[in-house]
Amino acid sequence: MVRQIGFISLFSGIVVLVGWILQIKGLESIIPGFVTMKPNAAICFALLGVAMVIRNKVIYRFLLMLVSLIGLVTLLEYQFHFDLGIDQFIVKDYKLVTNRFPFPGRMAYNTTISFVLLGLGLLGLSAKLGRCQVVFQYFLHLVTVISGIAIIGYIYGVSMFYNFSYVSSMAIHAAILLLLLSIAAARLNPGLGVARLFTGSAVGNQMARRHFTTLMLALIVFGSLRIQSERFHILPPEVGISLLAVSLLLTSLVMIWMTANWLNKVDDQRSKAEEEIRNINLNLEVKVGKTEEKYHSLFEQASDAIYVLNASGDFVDVNDSACQLTGYSQQELVKMNIADLLSAKLLQNNPLVYTEVKPGKSIIAERKIIRKDGTIVDVEVNLKRFVDERILVIARDITQRKQMEAELKLSEQKYRLLFESNPLPLWIVAKDDMKVIVANHAAAKLYGYAPDELLHMDIKQLRPVAHWEGLIAAYAIEMTVATDFGVVEHLRKDGTSIFVDIIAQDIMFEGRFVRLSSTNDVTEKLKAEASLKKSEANLHTILDNTDTAYALLNAELDVVEYNNKALIFAQNEFNFEGKDATKVLELMSEDRRLEFMTYIKQVFEGHTISYEVSYPQTDNSQLWYYIRMFPISDKGQQILGLVLAISDITERKIAEQNLQTAYQSIQSHIEKIGEMGWKQSHLIRNPLANLKGLFPMIKADPTNGTLLGYVETELERMDKILWEMAEGSAMTEFSSAQTDNQKTE
Repeated sequence: MVRQIGFISLFSGIVVLVGWILQIKGLESIIPGFVTMKPNAAICFALLGVAMVIRNKVIYRFLLMLVSLIGLVTLLEYQFHFDLGIDQFIVKDYKLVTNRFPFPGRMAYNTTISFVLLGLGLLGLSAKLGRCQVVFQYFLHLVTVISGIAIIGYIYGVSMFYNFSYVSSMAIHAAILLLLLSIAAARLNPGLGVARLFTGSAVGNQMARRHFTTLMLALIVFGSLRIQSERFHILPPEVGISLLAVSLLLTSLVMIWMTANWLNKVDDQRSKAEEEIRNINLNLEVKVGKTEEKYHSLFEQASDAIYVLNASGDFVDVNDSACQLTGYSQQELVKMNIADLLSAKLLQNNPLVYTEVKPGKSIIAERKIIRKDGTIVDVEVNLKRFVDERILVIARDITQRKQMEAELKLSEQKYRLLFESNPLPLWIVAKDDMKVIVANHAAAKLYGYAPDELLHMDIKQLRPVAHWEGLIAAYAIEMTVATDFGVVEHLRKDGTSIFVDIIAQDIMFEGRFVRLSSTNDVTEKLKAEASLKKSEANLHTILDNTDTAYALLNAELDVVEYNNKALIFAQNEFNFEGKDATKVLELMSEDRRLEFMTYIKQVFEGHTISYEVSYPQTDNSQLWYYIRMFPISDKGQQILGLVLAISDITERKIAEQNLQTAYQSIQSHIEKIGEMGWKQSHLIRNPLANLKGLFPMIKADPTNGTLLGYVETELERMDKILWEMAEGSAMTEFSSAQTDNQKTE
């Protein structure tokens, strides 16, 4: 209704403004009468119409403030006799200025007051000012009264009703629009002011609407007829007034007759309703009797404890289950109060609230009560209060349920502790939308997220886009047992790739199917394995190309690993065929086995052993080997096995033997040379001694020929000895060289 009245107000304001514009152009005869409403009044009606049609809060209040401002400024112009020029701001009124119309274009005084009241009233109601709203509602009612009086003045020809001032009067169509706008605005808050009388469905509201509408129509119609008959001299004034009084009397009689019939009809309907209620009560009494029998049967046979309390908490009635629950007999309970089943500590922790239960309402609560034997049981009580202040209580023993809940809570705490503190990243993902329901801190840390960031995340965000199709297919499969999905590439928050080993199983969690998964980061393990494989390949390359034979033996002396040189050694020395792994002791002879076991014992005591050993060959030659054995232990220093390293040292041993033979030969030569030197020095010393004795004699007599002859003889003998020594030395060297060659061969 408000929007329709708004459209009418907007349309009327626009039409009046157009009328003024056409009047200015000299076409007043086309729309006569419209120019009786002033331009500012037309603008205010248009603004009010826009406000009621749009109903935007900001625009609504702005337009209402603009209407109130125009009205207040105009009212101030009237009161203080000045002109601000707003009366002809839009359209010029070229009527002559006279004593009757000193301000052309200015709207009527009562119209101005109506716009001020209408604008302020709607503004105040939109501000929701609590109790003050009724004042603004009466502003609207005052506009209704002003415009209604103006309309009655026009109908009855009483100018003082629509002309509050001798210089202006409210236009008839302005009065009608103000009446409609004020009534429509008052209906926005029907619970305030006089509007409350004409709204609602009560009998008084209906009677007010009927009588007011009928009375207003009678006054308008009969009053208008009386005025028209007097104006056109159809009836004398006395007869017109008499007819008006008779018409109003007849109208009152009709209204009373209609109201009486209507009230009688309402009374008949009430009597019929009362009769139906009496019949229903009779039927209810019969049904209640039967229901009471069923109630007592159900009351006594109910598995739950049922008892009735009065307003003081005394037991009024109890069933057998209540007796079994409390341990008291029925005769004992009806003499007790509900507080007798509770200790002071229980009442302090959980006070009784049954007196606060409203009639017709029920309260479900949990409480502990003390049985007759002193044991405490947990019960769930359902309290309902009757109109006669009695309290019906249905109690159920929930001790086992509470124990189960406590165990369940403990299990949940253990689960959460295991889940949250587990070092493995754990996930629970919904199967339907593949969103993360919960993830532990290890998962958040592994992927670089905060725990809250993982909640409700699409699990596909942790996979490369190329893997999404396979992931969706995997979630469509039901995994009733734990399944290892192997190593899968995942993405961390910063976009880096990691490789995880996924083990997942479908479970029921909080009423929905989910997938519980653990993602073990194996990125470093894969890198280590790749590095280890590379190292093993390099080690095998080195071992297979070395001159040393290597064999790895476990604690049981089984050959675990060996290189090609070790295989060749075993084939040559033990006739090993290389079909199956075997114990190294089975390849040895008895004497060598005993010696080897002695060394093994020392190795498993933590010592490193090395020794040389020879193996005879079919050609009577010897092959020599240098053998080293050192233990292999774990971090706890437990010896797990040993490494056997065998090097062929035959050439070195032959070289050592040749060196020893050469050393012995040299030593023999040195002895012979020493012996020969002694002999030769003895032979040489004889002529030298003679010469030494002759030289002093020659010095004494250089001319003695006999002495010189002796000297010459000794020199010749000495020369002969030297030649013999030289020849003997050459023969000795030749003989020694032949002997060395023979030994070498």
